Parts: sequence; C-alpha cells; structure tokens
Amino acid sequence: MSAPSKFLPPNAKPYSLNIVDNVVYATSAQHCGGNPNGVWALDLDSPEKGPSLFASSGGGLWGRAGAAIGTDGTVYAEVGDGPWDPDTGKYSDTILALTPRELKLKDYYTPTNREWITKRDLDMGSISPVVFPYKGRDLIVGAGKEGRLYLLDSKSLGGDDHRTALYRSELLTNEDVDFAGRGFWGSFATWEDAKGTRWVYVPAWGPLYPNVKFPVTNGDTPNGSIMAFKVEEKNGKPVLSMAWISRDMNVPEPPVIANGIVFAISSGEFVRQAKETGNGGLFTSQERAEHSTHAILYALDAETGKELYSSGDAITSFTHFGGLAIANGRLYLGTFDNTLYSFGFPMEH
Repeated sequence: MSAPSKFLPPNAKPYSLNIVDNVVYATSAQHCGGNPNGVWALDLDSPEKGPSLFASSGGGLWGRAGAAIGTDGTVYAEVGDGPWDPDTGKYSDTILALTPRELKLKDYYTPTNREWITKRDLDMGSISPVVFPYKGRDLIVGAGKEGRLYLLDSKSLGGDDHRTALYRSELLTNEDVDFAGRGFWGSFATWEDAKGTRWVYVPAWGPLYPNVKFPVTNGDTPNGSIMAFKVEEKNGKPVLSMAWISRDMNVPEPPVIANGIVFAISSGEFVRQAKETGNGGLFTSQERAEHSTHAILYALDAETGKELYSSGDAITSFTHFGGLAIANGRLYLGTFDNTLYSFGFPMEH
C-alpha cells in the first residue's frame, strides 16, 4: 500500500477499516482536517489510482464498525444528520447501499420521519449497520439515536419510494428524545445458532422505553443494556422479535459473540454533553473523565442473557469508544488510561 495520504487525506478521521477482496473500506466523520464525510475505498491491487469516495454531502458516519459488506460485495453504511435531497445527491439519516470499489449509489433507505430525526439531532450515523445472509438474500439491520430498529431487504432497501422498511420496530429506548447519551450507538453483533436461528444483539444507551416487554429480562436497566432479537417470519415477512434484555450496563460498548457467549463491556463513561445546572454550557473532556467510573466486562448466555461472568473491579478505568477483540481464547480491551487488558476463556465453552 502506498503512503497513507493516498488513502485518506491528512487529518481525516476514519472510524473503522474493513478489508474485503483486497479492497480497504473506511468511513469518516466530523469533517476532520476539512475533509468530506463519507465512505472511502482503496483497491490494494491498484493503489496508484487513489481512493474512491462516496461523499455524504454533510452527515457523518461514525458507527464503530464502519461500513458493512454484503455477500455480493455491496457496501452498506449509515449517514448522520445533515441536508437531505436525493435529487442533488444529499443523504442524511439514511442507510446507503453502494457498489464495491467504485462506491456508486445502488439503493438507499430513509425513514419516513427523517425530518424530525434530523431536527432533534437523533443521527442514524451513531451505529454501523450489520448484514447477514437469510434465505437466499442479505438482510440489513440499522438503527440510530432515536431508539428504533430497521430491518431491510438487500433486494430493495426501502421499496419503490425508498422510505418503506421490511420491518420497523416500535421505540425501544430513548423516551426522553435525548441526542447525547441515549438510543443505539456503536455496532451490532449477529450469530446463527445450531438450530439455524439468526440472532441480532444491540447495545442500548439508557433505559427501556415504557411498556416495552421482553420475554426474558435480567433486572432493571436504567443505564443501558444489550438487547437480543431473533429473526422470525410473520405474515410471510422476516421481523425482529424481542428475545431477551441483559442486566443493567452503564453505557455498553458494542458486543461480540464467541462460542455461544455474548461478551459486552459496561464502559463506565460519563457521556452527558450539556450541563443541566449552574450556568449551563458543555462539559469539558476533563470534566467528563472525572465523572466517569470504570468498565466492567460481562459474559452473557447468548440465548437468555443470563450473566455468566463479571470482571467486577478488575478494570480500573473507563472505555471511550472502545471495543473488544477476540483471538485464540483471549479477549482484549483498552481503557482511557492507556491500559490494555486481556481476559481468557475456555475454548471448549
């Protein structure tokens, strides 16, 4: 690969890199260094051509897992708040489907209440979509700060009007319509069990929406949780059916799954942005760090959410937009104080 500037411009802020068929994909946000927000691709077989870019014309893409790649190479990404005018190539609070390598627009889905989502700063760019095969085609799950899930069909993301999802959930979290520390953030995890059932696991910030009832619960969740769903058929169409909700977690990071166990981090981070007392204003990064506690690693049964393990007070700092890596029976995570932790788990379990 050539110099980094041949891929992303200097000072651009990539949120995740994925390599598929020798092509590197990244998403960017916050207009860092004055560079455009969008999806980037660099073909490692022809790096001298430089990167391809699909610019969102405004909205950032800061989902923790970057873009999702379908079985046919299609690139899926979620765009946050910004201008929306498809006729002029402007897409905000929208799920995009792009061609491999060249990143040409194939399809898109925009919620029918997009104007309200944008107005209330409930970006859909806060989480990366996830894609998985299902009965001969790919299905995509997306979400955002609003607290609602979308299930889309790769064959037609939003129907003829680009506004009709295959399945649109009820509101599951964020009763307060809060843009800062509520809703769905990070990225999903997905798993197919031995019976062929497809599961989707979602990190939720804040309490469950009133009147939402999961079949299996593991206590109240005032600070956050991992929500588990099954893909099931109803009236001839796939839907996301609520399965279980985990114990309480203080701002959960994206979960990962291995050997039938869901691993999740309660980050301990203080994520409030605006001060509600005194003279108002915004919390500084130092103030937010001082209000934070420490992270806790949990192992949960993938079918029930039952807590199997907790790291307790073993981790002494919080995580900020961190995540878990798993390899050879070890879990790795880094914390705000620049400490790298490693936990082991039996491979046969």
